[in-house]
Amino acid sequence: MNIKVCSKKLKFTLNLYLSSIFFFWTSGQMKTLFLLAAFTIILVCSDANPVKSYKISKNRLIRGRPWHGFVKKPPVDPRTPKSPTYYHDSKVDNFDSSNTKTYKQRYWYNEKWYKPGGPQFLMIGGEAAESSAWVDSGNVEWTIIAKEVGAMVFDLEHRFYGDSQPTGDLTFESLKYLTSEQALADVKHFILDMNAKFNFTSPRWITFGGSYPGALSAWARQTYPDTIYAAVASSGPVQAVVDFTGYLDVVYNALNNYDPKCSASVHTGFLQINELMKTEDGRKTLSTFFNTCDTIKGDSDTINYFYESIIGTYMGQVQYSDPTTIPYLCQLQTSSGDDLQGVVAVNQMESQGCLDVNYQEYIDFMKDTSVNAEGVEYRAWVWQTCNEFGFYQSTDSSLVTGDFTGADIPVDWYVQQCAQIYDASMENTTVYANIKNTNKHYLGQKGYNGTKVVFPNGTNDPWHVLSVLSPTNSKTYPVIIDGTSHCADMYGPRSDDPTSLTEGRKKIHSHVISWVNE
Repeated sequence: MNIKVCSKKLKFTLNLYLSSIFFFWTSGQMKTLFLLAAFTIILVCSDANPVKSYKISKNRLIRGRPWHGFVKKPPVDPRTPKSPTYYHDSKVDNFDSSNTKTYKQRYWYNEKWYKPGGPQFLMIGGEAAESSAWVDSGNVEWTIIAKEVGAMVFDLEHRFYGDSQPTGDLTFESLKYLTSEQALADVKHFILDMNAKFNFTSPRWITFGGSYPGALSAWARQTYPDTIYAAVASSGPVQAVVDFTGYLDVVYNALNNYDPKCSASVHTGFLQINELMKTEDGRKTLSTFFNTCDTIKGDSDTINYFYESIIGTYMGQVQYSDPTTIPYLCQLQTSSGDDLQGVVAVNQMESQGCLDVNYQEYIDFMKDTSVNAEGVEYRAWVWQTCNEFGFYQSTDSSLVTGDFTGADIPVDWYVQQCAQIYDASMENTTVYANIKNTNKHYLGQKGYNGTKVVFPNGTNDPWHVLSVLSPTNSKTYPVIIDGTSHCADMYGPRSDDPTSLTEGRKKIHSHVISWVNE
């Protein structure tokens, strides 16, 4: 049920009942009144534009993004009181002085570790709703450092995600305000207002972020060096690219480096799938094996959509791998001795019901412009890929098609969705031009010119190939963490952490401490 719409429709109805209470009270019919009120509420809400439900698998990766977003919220001790929620009045358009509209941008802060004169740490939100978890958890990397240096910690939700909605919808016209430049300007103005609110006379703001917010953290320091003192950019892809072939290359290498038999089994299994895909009976067999919600059709869109899903399982397992993930995946892949059934077993690891293969339903899911829509965060994120970043994980690499999956998902299949979902103007040449402009604006991974920025990246993380991997100046500090995954450095220490991760966190810690003590 769409609660926001329903509540508006109830205002008149409830006022009518309240004005009638005296009459019913005096006539002894209060029970009748309450029953009638409940029935009417149901009727009023039943036509309140309920959120449509789609058969989109919750374990599907869309442009590399899981359902919960790129960065999982950290665990918080249930005994820890939640920090209150606050709202900042942010401008809808930071670059048009004639547009005076504002929106409520959600944020949290925690000052329990703050010491007067200490620095300010800001976690930049990304392509998912934020919560108080990052400021409340005392056992994640940035709060461990915050305790040591007496920092006040803040978390700012990204525009168009969670409750931070500038326009109240995600129409094509509204999405022009969803850009990284607008988000960075939000960060700047937020910081300036917090300086005034808390009377920070000599503030030293250090931004943090992981994945897309990792890139934002780096770009914030580069764009607003007078406002932002330093930055930590965990797993931050600062290089935009349309055809992101390197993503699946990393997935292949992660499995192949663990066990060549594992990657070979994946390859053979997909070759068997390809053969079955050529006939109607074969597709029915695959539909049974993979428990699809509908029978797989023979058109290219449906087939690509199916492949995106089953390849995505391998992507997700590697992207968020820990020391046990890849060994377990490879055990499932190879233990039966049947390579195709190995692919099936891997895809049943996190099964949440049937597998959706209806491409048109997926497009309809993505076209829903309501802020209450089930796919609101996916619509926002895919827009950002069309408008600025690309990041399309195609199988165009010879390594992938030759040695890994053998499947064929061309980059143009991803690009076509920009026009299908948003507007006909978002066609091929527009998307390529958008991504080119992003690299021109931010200078990419080779030309990055921010200073006092550390770039932690794990070698098993497919996104690391788009980050800063070697110094671009004397004050950029790449930290390459062997065998670890996406944003692994951001979380608290665990007993099974590899030595490389422990040492990587020490390097991050050392850089931040040195900046604070300057």
